[in-house]
Amino acid sequence: MITRIEKGRDNFVFLNIKNYQKMKKITNFLFNNGKYKIAIPVLIVGFILQAILIVKYLPEFLIYSNGVKNPDQLFSYNLDFIKSLYQTLGESGRSYYGKMLIVDFLYTTVSGLGFSLLLSALVKKKKWYITLPLFLMVSDILENISQLILMNRFPHISSFGVNISSICSTAKMSLSLVCILLILFFISKHILVSLKDRKM
Repeated sequence: MITRIEKGRDNFVFLNIKNYQKMKKITNFLFNNGKYKIAIPVLIVGFILQAILIVKYLPEFLIYSNGVKNPDQLFSYNLDFIKSLYQTLGESGRSYYGKMLIVDFLYTTVSGLGFSLLLSALVKKKKWYITLPLFLMVSDILENISQLILMNRFPHISSFGVNISSICSTAKMSLSLVCILLILFFISKHILVSLKDRKM
């Protein structure tokens, strides 16, 4: 007879195989489409959305929050900070922040895809780390979803929900740094190779 442990092990192996296959498909997609002529226009759209967030939405948010940064800009935060922020924002401010997060959803999705395509174009190999900007994108989206849920439940929010949102923010910030360093590394590598080829 098959024991529960054996069933659990088989399910675990099956899920790992499925996840590996999905990751392989994503990596193949990025590798096949990782061209500058595709990546750059996507990134331009992302930068336009970022500019809209910074120029249009952020100043208005800071008025509602009395100058307090929104959670998306912070490495981590706690329950007291979120409660204080939501209280300061008021109902209209929280509603405005919700609209801001919808634009941020679009920016995050477009820029995550754009940076993955750019990294793929720079690396020119089917490497797992070309998917890192997508993980950054997912962590940012999860944080946004967490914030929307917390605002919808305010004032009845728990430290657990805030901690989940904070962990997503920490993951997002950490992955942002890694992605920037990776992109700068491969850009520098291309420049050095180009200069070396010119000297020869």
